[in-house]
Order: sequence, then structure tokens, then C-alpha cells
Amino acid sequence: MTVSPVVTPVELRPRRTWFIIAALVAVGGVLAAAGVMLFVLRSGGDLGQRLTPGQVVTVHLSLAEEKMVWVKETGQSVPDVRCDASPVDGQEILEFRRVYLLSENVELNVDNERWRGLLTLSAGPAGRYDASCQTSGVGPAPTLSIGDPPRFYDARDTALGSLAAFGPASISVITGGVLAAVVAVRRGLHRARLRQQSADANHG
Repeated sequence: MTVSPVVTPVELRPRRTWFIIAALVAVGGVLAAAGVMLFVLRSGGDLGQRLTPGQVVTVHLSLAEEKMVWVKETGQSVPDVRCDASPVDGQEILEFRRVYLLSENVELNVDNERWRGLLTLSAGPAGRYDASCQTSGVGPAPTLSIGDPPRFYDARDTALGSLAAFGPASISVITGGVLAAVVAVRRGLHRARLRQQSADANHG
């Protein structure tokens, strides 16, 4: 009966430390993804200037940076809101955009008050504009605000943010798994080689 030579773990190469490194690579990617997603979910915007329907406020508008119209939620149905803007400094307005957030659920919590994003405003050229909003419907006039939108608030931006988070995480997990597999294979080959060398030495 032939007894296989005993190979201690200390003799094997690569060392088991590489398994820890592989695990750290995978865990690091997952933690980074969690951080990015936390940033996406908490990149919430700003209320800016509060106003009542019909009140005129001065805001800076451009085509590159949108402003968001918020409404304070009171438990009643969301009002229909229409906003307009006119230049303050006498320049001619070349383009004015109103984008209604019909399918988006954009919310902001400030001082225990819930606000909902209704639409975004942008205009060109960039500059100061007098903006006002009108509402339709019965009931008390809602409290509105024109401020900054969240960094990620629509489906496309959220998808891009998620891709930015899970892409590197997936790569890290795959890299860690491949590294662990390579280390395991190389240790197995080294174990077989050491056993063969020990067997040859015993028969020599």
C-alpha cells in the first residue's frame, strides 16, 4: 500500500493570503456599489423659493440646468400647474421648456413636510427670468416652490446611476471569483507537484 506524501498548507504556493485578497476585491466592489446607490437615492434636490399661485419670483434658468417646480403635499389630489417665464434683463427668450413629470414619483422631505416634483423648467439663453405658476381646480391654493431637482429623478437617470453602481460591482465580484479560482487551481497543481517530488525522492 502506497501512502501519498503529506503536503502541509505552508508549503503550497500561492499562499492562502490570495484568497483573502480575492474576497476583499469582491467585497470592496459591493461596498462601492452600495455607496453609489446610496448617493443616487439620497441625491434629493432643493426647494429653493416658495411661492403661491400667481406670485412672480426671479430664478436663474438655462437649458443645461433645469429648475423643478415642487408642490407641498397635503393629502389632497395633486393640482394641475402651468408655469411661464419671461426674461428680466431684456434679452429675447429663444426657447422655453416645460417638462411634466407624469410618470415619475419625485419626492422631497424638508422639515417633516413632503413635497412632490411636478415639472421642470428650462430656458435659453441662460439668465434671470421672472417665473410664475398658475393652478387649476377647487380647494385651497397649494404651496409651490421653484428649486433644484434631484441629480437622479427620472427613469433614464436612475438606470444610468444603477448601471454606474452595479457595473463596477459585477466586475469586482467576477475578478475576485476568477482570482480565487486561479489560486485554487495553482495550489492544486503545486500540491500534486510536491507530492510527485516527494514520491520520487523516496524511491530514489
